[in-house]
Amino acid sequence: MTIEHHRDLAHEFPELKQRVHDLKLESAEFRRLYADYEALDNEIYRIEQEIETPSDAYTEDLKRRRAQLKDHLYGLLTGRLHPAPETEEFVIRRKFRVPVDHGEVSRDWRERGYGCATVVLPAGPSLPDEARGRDALLVVTDGRLDIEMHGVDYVLEPGDELFIPRGTSFVVREAGAVRCYLGLD
Repeated sequence: MTIEHHRDLAHEFPELKQRVHDLKLESAEFRRLYADYEALDNEIYRIEQEIETPSDAYTEDLKRRRAQLKDHLYGLLTGRLHPAPETEEFVIRRKFRVPVDHGEVSRDWRERGYGCATVVLPAGPSLPDEARGRDALLVVTDGRLDIEMHGVDYVLEPGDELFIPRGTSFVVREAGAVRCYLGLD
């Protein structure tokens, strides 16, 4: 017997259905959190269908945990939350179509509270001083960006988006200049 998820994220956020699918393929952390969400949702569904009958306090705790997990997943889906630094999760691969359109990036970032400016990144430590105390987003438009951040090497292609948490230092390893869009919160 298959239990239908009455609070499935794809149904809860139909506008993010493709993003749910993409993150399930790309992100191990998202898959783990999504599986936890489904397990909680299944258990709550069984309780609501009176298949299981635990205490009210236990049921309310499950619902609270499901709501917290749903909020966390929504944050990952919308880019408002970013995962642990040791992971590839700071990168959203192929977030924007190539050739990367400034208007599309600008609209997406504006909805998330970021500006959008064109920058050329030379090799070496390189983030404008005004960006150091702010969260930043970076999308490669031309070239290939090889960057080290948190001791992790990231290789970004056109259309890939990188989240740079405030105060984070990084080193661009690419020898030539790379054109990007930079967004600051």
